[in-house]
Amino acid sequence: MIKQISLALLLSASIAVSADDHSNATPGPVETWNCVLNEGKTIDDVRKVGAMVADVAKAANDPVAQWIFTPFTGDMEAGRFVLMTGWANFPSMGSSFGNFFTDGAGDKVMVEWAATATCDTRNLYTVEELHNSIPE
Repeated sequence: MIKQISLALLLSASIAVSADDHSNATPGPVETWNCVLNEGKTIDDVRKVGAMVADVAKAANDPVAQWIFTPFTGDMEAGRFVLMTGWANFPSMGSSFGNFFTDGAGDKVMVEWAATATCDTRNLYTVEELHNSIPE
C-alpha cells in the first residue's frame, strides 16, 4: 500500500526545479523516504531536518527541493509521512549525494534524521510533469 501511495504522490508532485517551460520538461530525479515519526517527535521535527538539508545544500551551492506528504486518507497510521527530495537533473543529484553522504556534509543531519523518524523504505524515481494548470 505504501509503495502505491508513494508512486501516486510522485506522479502528482510538480518538480518546480526542472524547467520553466513545463511542456518540454525532462524527467528529474527524486528520492522518497517512507517513514513514521519516532516517539515524542512531530512533523515540525521533520521540517527542522528539512531546514538542515537546505542549509547543507546552500553551503555547497547545490539546489534541491523537498516536500512532506502526510496522509489524510488511506494508510492513516499515526505519524506516517513521506519525505521527497528532488533535483533538477542527475548530475545535480550526484553532486548533492557526494557532498552529503561521501564528503560528510550531511552527517549531523542524518543523526538528527535517525532521531526523528524510522523509515521502512527509501526509493529513487524519475518524475516528470505531464501538465499543470494550477496557477503559480
